[in-house]
Amino acid sequence: MALPVVLQKVKSTMLSEMGYLRSAETLFVRFRSNGALYAYFKVPAVHWQRMRAVNSVGRYVQKNIFKQYPAARISEGDKPETREAA
Repeated sequence: MALPVVLQKVKSTMLSEMGYLRSAETLFVRFRSNGALYAYFKVPAVHWQRMRAVNSVGRYVQKNIFKQYPAARISEGDKPETREAA
């Protein structure tokens, strides 16, 4: 799936990438644990500016983005391999 935004690599234990589409006020974050990509809607640009400047992006999104803005999972990411019974 092609996104209308370029995702930037992030030095974070929680997130691997993030991006922001200013025209739609949409923040995109990819989780390191499973590769899932989420979009957070109606996020003011000030949050994007702050996220790029903070020491801990994960802590910032937990405090200021999660549960504050509506979100949708837009990519399943990497699914763990399942073992078949022998």
